[in-house]
Amino acid sequence: MTVLSKTTGRPLDVITLRDLVVHCVIGVNPEEKIRSQLLRLDIKLYLDVSPAGLSGILSRTVDYSLIAKQLAFILTYSRFRLLESAAEALAVFLLTPAQGEALIQAVDIEIHKPEALGGVAIPSVRIYRDDESKSSWIKANPPSSILFQVPEAVMERKFVGPGAEILIGEGKDTAVLIESAGFVLADKALAIGSTLIGSKRLILHNSNAEERSILAVTFRGQQRFQLAEDRLH
Repeated sequence: MTVLSKTTGRPLDVITLRDLVVHCVIGVNPEEKIRSQLLRLDIKLYLDVSPAGLSGILSRTVDYSLIAKQLAFILTYSRFRLLESAAEALAVFLLTPAQGEALIQAVDIEIHKPEALGGVAIPSVRIYRDDESKSSWIKANPPSSILFQVPEAVMERKFVGPGAEILIGEGKDTAVLIESAGFVLADKALAIGSTLIGSKRLILHNSNAEERSILAVTFRGQQRFQLAEDRLH
């Protein structure tokens, strides 16, 4: 599929993540709510990669290694009931950058659930989303820290001011993904992509001179929390 840039009118380049494997709890059947199962993802990111190609600078494109971790984090800790919800949440995340203008202008996401029908067939959901899709997201989630929410999970991007602290956990089953360098927990620096999980009180400090962000997923059910924890650790 060809996607045209809205600024230049030229075809956008494509970065593909093919056969990304994630083990997570997903589904509506009783056994699916307590058992982790395999998902396979095919992701296409539409953007202009020429600034990175001509300069050799990673920050001018997307870090697909980090994106793979981020998508796995969202799926692992959200316990989505539907593939449709999972795909929509990933699209919202990919098209809503923490800072600056979005490099990714459109996404094509296909999620396969190979084990769902016991080998009879492999169900999958495929969606295409672009900037125009954001209007429906904003209508569903008025401007706030919330990026996406369904009954089983809420995905938020929380911003922390320079030198400020943020309290996470506090009795809620919350998982946090570090999106920016410079966060410190108990005097220990946290790398981008680090994951913190649990319901215990945690205080994160932003040691930067600029605002930085974390991605948080709040979920329900201690049993699923334990399954998710086992998968990422």
